[in-house]
Amino acid sequence: MSGRPTSDAARRQLKLAAQRTVQMCGGQDSAAMVTRVGRNTLSDYANTGNERHKDSHMPVDVLADLMLDCRDRGEVAPLLMALCELAGGTFVRVPEPERSNTAQQLELAAVGRRLWSMSSLISGHLAADLSTAEFKDQALPQITAVMNDFAALRQDLMKIDAEAAE
Repeated sequence: MSGRPTSDAARRQLKLAAQRTVQMCGGQDSAAMVTRVGRNTLSDYANTGNERHKDSHMPVDVLADLMLDCRDRGEVAPLLMALCELAGGTFVRVPEPERSNTAQQLELAAVGRRLWSMSSLISGHLAADLSTAEFKDQALPQITAVMNDFAALRQDLMKIDAEAAE
């Protein structure tokens, strides 16, 4: 198929990353248990040696199932990382708060996640992935949420100063 923006080499790398993802999930049998496809289909997604499977790639819902399986073990699916690299970026995992964290630490983590989301939105707009109208529609609620988060965090920190002075 001509005119595709991905190269043969990039698609081969995606197949190899799919293979590593399936391996990370315990192999084809284990991976098949957490997805809607069987072991042979998972094998096809990673097959780089048979021309018949050249254009057989893992669907996004199957990848999502495997990503969640990897995440449960504290790992990141290699196929997700390969897709991020292909898009010109990198996958950065947002740390999940631990149960022993204080309310303030959880609040800080929430602010961080909102800021990361806002940063991604701005990057998308700058890369012209979003029109100005789309950017405005998505950015205004996020900006409001970030401002509210910072206001609440500021108020909590001010209370700490007041309590320390007493």
